[in-house]
Amino acid sequence: MLKTELLEIIANGENSGVEFKRDDVRPETLAKEIVAMANLRGGMVLLGVEDDGTISGIQRDDLETWVMDTVFGRYVHPMLLPFYEVLTFEDGGRVAVVSISMGISKPYVLRHNGREDIYVRVGSTSRLATREQQARVFEG
Repeated sequence: MLKTELLEIIANGENSGVEFKRDDVRPETLAKEIVAMANLRGGMVLLGVEDDGTISGIQRDDLETWVMDTVFGRYVHPMLLPFYEVLTFEDGGRVAVVSISMGISKPYVLRHNGREDIYVRVGSTSRLATREQQARVFEG
């Protein structure tokens, strides 16, 4: 992805396929967004971007390993492999782009605290799926 493309995505704000998160997000919170997007049409999570679109940047040195091993490895089920890239700006700020394709093994669930919860994307938020929404996810 080009930096100009990333800046345009950020300028357009969060929507059904774009979520902004700081890189200190809790793993289950990030997994919830990923599961919801995989259950819809896919999308991307931009790590190092505040909710208002301000680029705060990546602070963690081990972010890629944490995303892949902890978030995707422990919390997202069944297994889903994202496309991960980091873009660096002239001021040294970095943003990680985690791209999730529409899942082919729906429904995807967040495994946490002994539970498996199905989330769906509704506009720019991720919500626990209702019974009707779960039925649609199973169909899709």
